Amino acid sequence: MNLKTDNRHLARYRPRPEEGEEIPIQFIEMEEKIAGWSPELKRTIYLTAPCNYDPDKLKRVREVFLLKVYNWLLDGISVIELSHTERIQFEDVLNDFLLYGGELRYTRKKQGKKAINHFRLEDRPVEVRAKRSSLEEIL
Repeated sequence: MNLKTDNRHLARYRPRPEEGEEIPIQFIEMEEKIAGWSPELKRTIYLTAPCNYDPDKLKRVREVFLLKVYNWLLDGISVIELSHTERIQFEDVLNDFLLYGGELRYTRKKQGKKAINHFRLEDRPVEVRAKRSSLEEIL
């Protein structure tokens, strides 16, 4: 895993790794949404897939998949917006993960001028440091 010394941009709710940077993740859930840019709010709005929306209020309306993952660098939940092709690639990697185990990694790759989301499976399992204690010590 190639990370800079300052990885605060990876430990966010909506991480955007640069090419060559990877984030270890754990899958939680995926939802299909309608996304559109709201000029009034100056941010992307997500609506549940079968919905009625006012096309005058939203720009760049598209169908996306919101992937909710556990971000190990953040030590919390992150959200990744996927297109249809990125979702298919993620599901293929997730199926391999379920069959063979390992560690899911999230990165972005350049494809022409755009950077697309990319997932891969690392052979090493996630290392967890748990403190051993007895129930007597806790009580």
